[in-house]
Amino acid sequence: MTAEASAVRDQLGGRANGASGLRFGFVAPPWRPYAYLTPLIILLGLFTYWPLIQTFYLSFMRLNPGGAPSFVGWANYAGVFDNSQFQDAARNSLIYILASIPLKVLLPIPIAFFLWSIGPRLSAFHKTVLFIPTLLSFVVVAILWIWMLNPVAGFAQTLLTPFGLQLPPLISNSVTAIYVVLGVSTWKILGFNVLLYLAGLASINRDPIEAMRIDGAGDGVILRHLIVPLLSPTIFFVLISTIVFAVQQVFTPIDVMTQGGPANATTNLFYIVYQYTFESFNIGFASAAVTLLFFAIGGLLLVKSVVERHVHYG
Repeated sequence: MTAEASAVRDQLGGRANGASGLRFGFVAPPWRPYAYLTPLIILLGLFTYWPLIQTFYLSFMRLNPGGAPSFVGWANYAGVFDNSQFQDAARNSLIYILASIPLKVLLPIPIAFFLWSIGPRLSAFHKTVLFIPTLLSFVVVAILWIWMLNPVAGFAQTLLTPFGLQLPPLISNSVTAIYVVLGVSTWKILGFNVLLYLAGLASINRDPIEAMRIDGAGDGVILRHLIVPLLSPTIFFVLISTIVFAVQQVFTPIDVMTQGGPANATTNLFYIVYQYTFESFNIGFASAAVTLLFFAIGGLLLVKSVVERHVHYG
């Protein structure tokens, strides 16, 4: 390389370094990332962590009208556990969770497998029909089912009248009301979970399925021995989501259709917190119930993190 070419190269390099020196040579101060995170930290602190701390604090206090709150120790927790309404809510919450597993976790699997097997062109209509309830507001869904199950002039009674049959009052019956709420919740959530499973099935190669069919395997065998193991990550996600949100998802149907009745037959832990706060105005009991619910969900997520290690993501 000649001296003239070297001089030109050095001159161009100097210009490039001068132009990009700020880009490649500048070292950001260590506090800058925290400055960028400050707005988010402030919002989380104000609207997430501070309410949690305040709720935990209020669970040990009794709010006296017109006076300062007084410290009562564990009395609110003892009162919550001794309250028959809370006991009914805890029992019903367990029923909601256990019943949601077959209805919202297991039932969508064969439906999704069927839609996946018939191909996208034939399944488009079925997917639309299944997903329409998911798009509706829970309030609209609850009102719709109140009208359908009305034993006097409801849609179901209109269909039964020509046969001389009378629809029982399912919503106002303390035995059947909880299953009506479960059915309404399942009808709304089912299509969404089916689409989650369809998304998981989209990543599965169809060649092993065709090989199993050639060997004489039926749909049940294929579903049990091939599809379910390959869908285990999606199934696990749907299972955890269903367990965590099963009690929360039925809050609106309970509030619109039964208000927790009849005789506390449909209330649950979320709804009883609402009743403690806005009906009884017992903030101490409400805070204690929320704290217990917080630790219960936290323990469930801890179990989830342990079990997740055994989920196949291959």
